[in-house]
Amino acid sequence: PAPGDNGYTVGQIFAQAQQLDGKTVQVRGKVVKINLNIMGKNWIHIQDGTGDPMKNSHDLVVTSAVAPELNKIVLVEGKVAADRDFGYGYSYDAIIEEAVFKE
Repeated sequence: PAPGDNGYTVGQIFAQAQQLDGKTVQVRGKVVKINLNIMGKNWIHIQDGTGDPMKNSHDLVVTSAVAPELNKIVLVEGKVAADRDFGYGYSYDAIIEEAVFKE
């Protein structure tokens, strides 16, 4: 997991999404996909080798005003939202919103 009391793995965030809803967390992972400027946000997919690909709990989406480099390992801090539905097919069991990238 990411360092600190609020550090989690991708898999832990999915497993504990209901308990973490609204809380600020940190997670470290590799940026595997970036979608720029959709609904005024950048949508970044990160993976850290945890979670279950069969349940799609291995790929955590993070929204942010900034966009890191693709394939870079990043430390993300932001608020967890559980069962977030933006409409238009954008629905997430767990997502991190308003994220910042730390070094």
